Amino acid sequence: MLYEFSDIIDPKNLPRRRKYLHYYIAGFVDGEGCFSVSLKKQDGTRFGWVIDPVFHVTQSKEGSVVLEMLKRVFKCGRIIPKPGQEGSTLQYIVDSRRHLAEVIIPFFNKHKLIAKQRDFESFEGIVQSLQRGEHKNPEGFIELVKKVYEISKDRKHSLEEVLSQIQRRVGASETIRRAPRFSGEDMVQHQN
Repeated sequence: MLYEFSDIIDPKNLPRRRKYLHYYIAGFVDGEGCFSVSLKKQDGTRFGWVIDPVFHVTQSKEGSVVLEMLKRVFKCGRIIPKPGQEGSTLQYIVDSRRHLAEVIIPFFNKHKLIAKQRDFESFEGIVQSLQRGEHKNPEGFIELVKKVYEISKDRKHSLEEVLSQIQRRVGASETIRRAPRFSGEDMVQHQN
């Protein structure tokens, strides 16, 4: 069953001025939000890994009204059951890089966090680098992977393992790109 925003939030409970609502959101996110960057193994990609930034806020189903408010204020993202806790917990998630860069980051640049400011700044740097396309060349991708590990070293794969896999993949693609197209290519060039 879908509810209208006004059905679940009494407008009288909201701050009268929008800026106060925005500061409430910043404080709420400072306590309950997360700016995370995952590194996912994907064999079909150029470097074998994908850098995946996500902003999310988690609440029990009883607190879903706050997640609905976030979705309404930011005008992006979605609310889903939290994996592994589907029966009791929901998450508001923004994982579109465009929405992160154009909505979420400007909001938190204007409405500063306290406890999570450092996490936010690292997250912002990675998202902006991705937006500029720095991940498209091997050196840029490797630098971004290192930044991901600066945020959190507690990951399934060690940094050394990931970098080694990227280097092997880059080395193999460079060899393929530089190899002659035909096995007799040199002989054809000398026949003139």
